[in-house]
Amino acid sequence: MARWYSANVLQTNAGGRRLYQLSAAGDSFTVVDEKTLLLNEAAPPAIAGKDWHTLFRGKLNIAWLPADRVFLRAVQLPSSDPAEIAAMVELQLEKISPLPVTHIVWSVYLLPRPVEKPDSLQTVIVILAARTAVEEFLRQLEGEGFLADRLEAPGLEQFLAAKIQEDGVWIFPGSTGDNALVVWWFNETIQNLNLVALPHGPERGPQLKTQLEQIAWAGELEGWLPGPPIVHLMVGPSDAGFWEAVFKDWGAELKIIPPASSKELAVLSAQRCVSNTANTSILPPDFSVRYRQQFVDRLWMRSLVSVLAAYIVGVLFYFGMLYVFNLKDNKVKQDLANMGASYTNSQRDFEQIGILKNREALKYAALDCWRAVAENLPDTLTLENMDFLHGKLELRGNVTGDDQEAVTAFNEAMRHSIDANHQQPLFADVSPPTISMRGTAGEWRFVCVLQGAETE
Repeated sequence: MARWYSANVLQTNAGGRRLYQLSAAGDSFTVVDEKTLLLNEAAPPAIAGKDWHTLFRGKLNIAWLPADRVFLRAVQLPSSDPAEIAAMVELQLEKISPLPVTHIVWSVYLLPRPVEKPDSLQTVIVILAARTAVEEFLRQLEGEGFLADRLEAPGLEQFLAAKIQEDGVWIFPGSTGDNALVVWWFNETIQNLNLVALPHGPERGPQLKTQLEQIAWAGELEGWLPGPPIVHLMVGPSDAGFWEAVFKDWGAELKIIPPASSKELAVLSAQRCVSNTANTSILPPDFSVRYRQQFVDRLWMRSLVSVLAAYIVGVLFYFGMLYVFNLKDNKVKQDLANMGASYTNSQRDFEQIGILKNREALKYAALDCWRAVAENLPDTLTLENMDFLHGKLELRGNVTGDDQEAVTAFNEAMRHSIDANHQQPLFADVSPPTISMRGTAGEWRFVCVLQGAETE
């Protein structure tokens, strides 16, 4: 049960179809929804369809072959393992099948042997159907979107749901248009099992009674029917009056028993199909293989389509974002182009302001240099020339042979001159003095570099 998450059971009769949607609950199934469909109406894809989710949450599609296309037979065989019993049934198919063996599909269901009779024969229910009828039915379901995993006979579920224990004839008339299931149960085994085709209308009851009388006469000849049987009539309250009138004077006793509903039969069918005890499906193997391959191919195609769709969406998204970024890039370039003239003007204004600031600073720097010379020039020296250009102050003058030390003292004093704010030396560098003597008289010269003049 752990493998299956849900199941669908499709019932087909003359009036239409009934689709039961079941959900696994522990070790059993419960009906969560049921839908009435027309004979040619497609099954809802969301219910009957399968996708990749079913790989992890198994879904079982069960179809009931219409009762008028199924044959049920009961045979007694020596007890053995299921494979040997199937082989023995195959040897007897020509005897029990109403159709040529090459034109049928079949399966078997093994009834449990009585505990008190371990050496008794094994009762085997043989399910047969014409291959052409099965293939026609399956193709019709395919066209309506229902791919069956199992093809079952509804009469088997009716028989199993009744849990027959009492000797007598058990009759399951079904609804109008359905075949009647008749089970003759004596000595804790099935002596005869048949699906009886019945007409519509009031002749339905008398014809079934006639068929039962013929089987009863055959049973008396074969020795398994000791006398008039007890009639167990499995009908609902709405049909009880009609069938009671048919069988009230026939048989030893008449018992009316409510049958299991179609919903209950759907649950029993799903539980039996997921169990490992029996495989009564008459679905041809080639259909099962084809359905499985279609499912795999559909998964591959949907995966490829999904990947292709994701790729196309990714490409469209890429080109969309590329277009958006191109628009933004063009806008930024346009803004830069519009800002080019103003940027050039601002740069020119900035340079002009810098020049004016430098001129202002140099103007005051020249005054500071003049002050420094005036304060530090010795009286014994003569200043002939003072040039101030680009932050450099060049001093020239005359000196006598006895006053050369005054030039050195003046040079040292200029080196230690402080600016007007008394915060730092006025000059970044003062070159050593150069003295050129001609006899007793000569010329001196040195250069003073203002702070920050190197970067100008």
